[in-house]
Amino acid sequence: MMFSSIFTSAALVLALALQANAHAMPSPALGVSGLPARSDVQRPSNNSPCGNVNIASSLDKSTAVPAEADGSVMLNITNYNGGADGSRSVSVMVDATGTGKKFVAATVTQNGDPAPKNTGTQQIKLDLPAGTQCTGGKAGTLCLLSVKSTAGFGGCTVVSQVQNTSASGSTAAGAPATSASAKPCKNKRRAVGTRAPRALRLSAGLHDNPIFA
Repeated sequence: MMFSSIFTSAALVLALALQANAHAMPSPALGVSGLPARSDVQRPSNNSPCGNVNIASSLDKSTAVPAEADGSVMLNITNYNGGADGSRSVSVMVDATGTGKKFVAATVTQNGDPAPKNTGTQQIKLDLPAGTQCTGGKAGTLCLLSVKSTAGFGGCTVVSQVQNTSASGSTAAGAPATSASAKPCKNKRRAVGTRAPRALRLSAGLHDNPIFA
């Protein structure tokens, strides 16, 4: 009985140790300077979408990935052990306010390996929901992504979105605008076919011949 109890305890400790090593993390990562390490890995959940990272104090300080004009975003996912526990296959939620309180699902169009044989990094691609306008951060141009692997690990990534500031109807740079009220120049030269006064023609010996008009 004692041997069985010791064996069970040892198995539990081993399982917990393996679980602790089952890590994967997106990068760049919220609240992480440079490349993330194993110790930076979080467990995103509904109540804590970025794990233990303080969103409000980290949002503007974190490296952001740019969103393309079509709403697509590319980022990296790194695993720290192989197998399903180190899955690089993820689901992604996005919060356009950057507060971590209004997440909706994003569409992952290029995903990672769900059971990689080795540790490493893969690039994933996702599409923000149509019409997404990032309004977070001091500049009002940041979104927040919550990235979670199929093994339950991950973290958050900040996305920057360039706002379209061009006004409708603006002219190209350096090109002068044309006023709608501008009137075309009038040719002040006498139009061809205008005849000289009759008295002048008679004095010059000319007749009312159209050739001399």
